[in-house]
Amino acid sequence: MLTKTSRRKALLPPQKVSIEEYFRAEDKSIYKHEYHDGIIKKMAGGQLTHNRLAQKAANLIDSFLESNDVNLVVSNSDTKIRIEQYNKFVYPDAVVICEKPEFYQNRKDTITNPLVVVEVLSDSTKEYDRTLKYEYYRTIPSFKEYVLVHQDRKHVSVYTKQPDATWIVRDYDGDDATAILYAIQQCPLSLKRLYRGLEIINP
Repeated sequence: MLTKTSRRKALLPPQKVSIEEYFRAEDKSIYKHEYHDGIIKKMAGGQLTHNRLAQKAANLIDSFLESNDVNLVVSNSDTKIRIEQYNKFVYPDAVVICEKPEFYQNRKDTITNPLVVVEVLSDSTKEYDRTLKYEYYRTIPSFKEYVLVHQDRKHVSVYTKQPDATWIVRDYDGDDATAILYAIQQCPLSLKRLYRGLEIINP
């Protein structure tokens, strides 16, 4: 049973911390945390399927860039993205960075110029990834494409920014589909290759 003091503490808003305090704590932590305008939120650990899909998506994109001599950088979920307008630091599942990475205050683990962001949808985060997180990413000038990878079925959604600043969504479904990433020279992302080796069957 909660005491009066415990109940009082539970009703208090979470204490905000500075960006400097966040980085000091994150540098020492074995877990990942995001920073949301002074509030630190612990990230849930990814399951095996989630982690494999994120890694395979990054590998397929990186292979295309290498084969076509495209000077872009692919990174994994260890890279934080700074969202200036909302005062946030978030972790993507994978990210393609513009030709020359721009680092937040010279931190080599935090970039400010993502070009393409990949998120693998989980039950606990899929609504956030589709809505609020997408809204946050869109405030970053360099951000041109958003790739959502489902893990309960073979399905990929690609959100692509148009020259007039509107966004088009293209959905790709099943082994025969190949998602196209227009922001990186129409990079093909074969769903058959992406989901190969994973026990995922489309309904």
